[in-house]
Amino acid sequence: MLNPFENIKIPPKTENLIKIVIDRIPKIGESTVKEREIKRISFYAEQLKKYQEFISQFPRIENLHPFYRESIEILADINKVKICLGAMNRGVMLSLRVIERYKKLIKTSDEKEANRLMRQCIGRVSSILRARKQCIDWVIDLATQLKKLKSIDPTLPTIIVAGPPNVGKSTIVSKISSAKPEVASYPFTTKEIHVGHIDTGLLKIQVIDTPGILDRPMSERNKIELKAINAIKNLNGIIIFLFDVSNSSLYSSKEQLDLYNEIKQLNKEVIPVLNKIDDKNEKLYEEIKGQIKEKAFEISAEKGIGLDTLLNYVITLIQNEQILDK
Repeated sequence: MLNPFENIKIPPKTENLIKIVIDRIPKIGESTVKEREIKRISFYAEQLKKYQEFISQFPRIENLHPFYRESIEILADINKVKICLGAMNRGVMLSLRVIERYKKLIKTSDEKEANRLMRQCIGRVSSILRARKQCIDWVIDLATQLKKLKSIDPTLPTIIVAGPPNVGKSTIVSKISSAKPEVASYPFTTKEIHVGHIDTGLLKIQVIDTPGILDRPMSERNKIELKAINAIKNLNGIIIFLFDVSNSSLYSSKEQLDLYNEIKQLNKEVIPVLNKIDDKNEKLYEEIKGQIKEKAFEISAEKGIGLDTLLNYVITLIQNEQILDK
């Protein structure tokens, strides 16, 4: 199961759809006057099918994996999504009924009335759509954003790399997997989730680089941080939690440990990893290490120090879990 939104065909927004119809009016081939005008309003009906297709392709929210359902919740109110899809559908159905009614009117009218009826039909259908324009355009914009989500397979064994901003998450992910996230020396470089893979020969493991999370209440976290929390909470996997123990660390031992303890409360396997050990701040290192009761690894992601030991340990854990599950 990959991104359930990636195959949605994004239709034109309201005004663009109307423009397609208006621009086409003079270009439809001639026949009898009545046939010509019926073709013109039938073309509008064809364009409305783009909206019908969009609605049918939009996944049912209640059937989504929790990771993808929460991805929507981070971006939008789910009730608004349902309301706007419903408004779009009602607008399309009402428009199609209007078009069918005008087809019959044109067929039974005098030829001199055919062009006026055609224009009246197009005006009424356009008014129906414009009355729902805000909802239609909003849900199209949302689908465009969801379509760009990285394809994450919730069924694959997963390594989730988490921690505060600028502690080396992107560096470690780029070293151990196929992912090539942006790496830079300033906070919040990672604004989206990056996905890579490790093929051990026995199984394929998904590796996720999450945006940095700050030590603050959930209600104060921004959308970037919520994307990381969503991955940690809703994907089945082992979490590598990175601490920065270097002289250049932006965060105190308390800030990092508080965040670590919060992540542990999500009832996932969390492996503490002390990064940037090659530039160790002794005081910070001792304060953090002294508070960690679990087995902690010491690495330098940038220099490659300790990565093989850490990776072998994590892969062994995952393989053992896979055997137990079977």
